[in-house]
Amino acid sequence: MSARVAPVVLLMLLLVGCATTRPIHDAAELSGEWKGRVTSPQGHAPAMLSIAASGAFKGTMYLDAGDRVFHGSLLVVRPGQVRYQGTDGNGIVRVSDDHGRTVLRFLRDDGGVDATFRRF
Repeated sequence: MSARVAPVVLLMLLLVGCATTRPIHDAAELSGEWKGRVTSPQGHAPAMLSIAASGAFKGTMYLDAGDRVFHGSLLVVRPGQVRYQGTDGNGIVRVSDDHGRTVLRFLRDDGGVDATFRRF
């Protein structure tokens, strides 16, 4: 392997080994209890999320000024493409696997809210 190719291959292996995209076929695959963190104009705070088999979700963001509840629904548009509609807006959900743990990353279409959750 040439000296120029080795660093690129190493970087690719590190990126692939850390998190891989996981194709979701049905919202029920994401049902359960999740915990994580929400970053929004209201602040950055820990949060809990509960997803039903239907894709409906309800969560609580724990802010210093008081808890804030949010809710909505997940929709699998096609395998591997998940969208959400919620009280904080609409966007995409990236589902990945990080060392055997499923990670959900909510990204609002207008960039206003970013949230990351792990199943517990």
